Amino acid sequence: MNSRQQNLLEKLSRTGRLEAAEEAGLLNVSNMTLWRDFKFFEEQGLALRTHGGIISAANEHLSFNCISKASDFQKKIAKTAISLIPRNSTIMLSAGTTTLEIARQLISSGRPPITIVTNSLLVAAIFYKTDFNAILLGGSLRRNSMDLTGPLSEKNLDELHIDMLFTGCDGAIPEEGFFTSDLSMAELERKSVQRSKTVAVVTESRKFGNSSLAKFASAKDVQTVITDRDLSNADRTMLEKSKIRVLMAH
Repeated sequence: MNSRQQNLLEKLSRTGRLEAAEEAGLLNVSNMTLWRDFKFFEEQGLALRTHGGIISAANEHLSFNCISKASDFQKKIAKTAISLIPRNSTIMLSAGTTTLEIARQLISSGRPPITIVTNSLLVAAIFYKTDFNAILLGGSLRRNSMDLTGPLSEKNLDELHIDMLFTGCDGAIPEEGFFTSDLSMAELERKSVQRSKTVAVVTESRKFGNSSLAKFASAKDVQTVITDRDLSNADRTMLEKSKIRVLMAH
């Protein structure tokens, strides 16, 4: 990373957003040069591209380090997840780092546009200026994770039919279910599961064997789990006994 990029990144962390035209003028470089820098930040998981600039991906829940460390895993999971999406469907991408990667890969996959429902501002921003039909649920803003939850989000979902839900989890015990550490998110996840024809949990194998604060889905509610190759044979067997399809991302 050169000194210009370091300075841009420091400013991005302070302001949360950079505009290409403005920064090009301040630094006396071309717009093309700025967009190359912005693309580099995006590839490193440091920023998300928006119309005319970038926004910071840094916050308590979705930190720079978290995105960059999980990037390889997310790409594998996302590639597998995208292969499951039916044509002309409506899917929901819950807030999270892996679902954010699914969104990124969707717009570059060459697939015909579909309808995306999400409670994540970061996921919604991915589809700005694309042909995808993005529906952002209303609700109360969780500033640490840039997503929306609460009664309004749940009410919005009552009016929608979801063909396929992709969601992560903070813990998973095959014989008990899937867990999240946030109560408001748990309520929204339960509603999302209810409104979805098919549910796919996308999560790292290390989450298995651990519970968390609130359960949002039982094994009977989930049709597919997409995870990495380190999932134990015992956990895989238990999932399959519950008639859950287990896909190992390569």
